[in-house]
Amino acid sequence: MIDCKLKDRILNKIVRESPQMTFAFDAEDAIQIFGANREVVGSILDYFEELGLVDQDKFLGGEIMLEVLIPAHDLVMRGGFSAKEALLGTTIGKLLSEMESMKPLFPEKAEAITSALSAISAAFSPANKK
Repeated sequence: MIDCKLKDRILNKIVRESPQMTFAFDAEDAIQIFGANREVVGSILDYFEELGLVDQDKFLGGEIMLEVLIPAHDLVMRGGFSAKEALLGTTIGKLLSEMESMKPLFPEKAEAITSALSAISAAFSPANKK
C-alpha cells in the first residue's frame, strides 16, 4: 500500500542524498534503495513529478535520473506528506468544533456540514490507519 510513510521515506532518501540536486539509481535496485518494488517506486516518482518535486529521466536498461527540485526540499523541511496529512486532520477537527458551536444559530445547515466534516475527520483518525 502506498501511504504517507512510504512517500516520505522515498522523498527523504532522494532529498538527503542529492547534494548536487540529482539522484540516480537503477530501477532493479529499488527494493534495496527504497524498500519498495520498482513498480511502486516508479508510481511514486511519477506522482512526485506531477507535484513538481522532481524531474525524471528514464533510460534503457533501467537507470533513472532524478533532478530534485526545491519544492521537494521544502516539503521535507516541513515534515513531508505525513505532516500535511496531520495538518489537514487537525484543520478538519477545528472546523468540526466551530460548526458544533454554530448549531444553535443554523441548526439544519450546521448539522449537514458537521455530518460531512465528521465523515472526513474519521478518514484521518488513527483507527483508520494500517
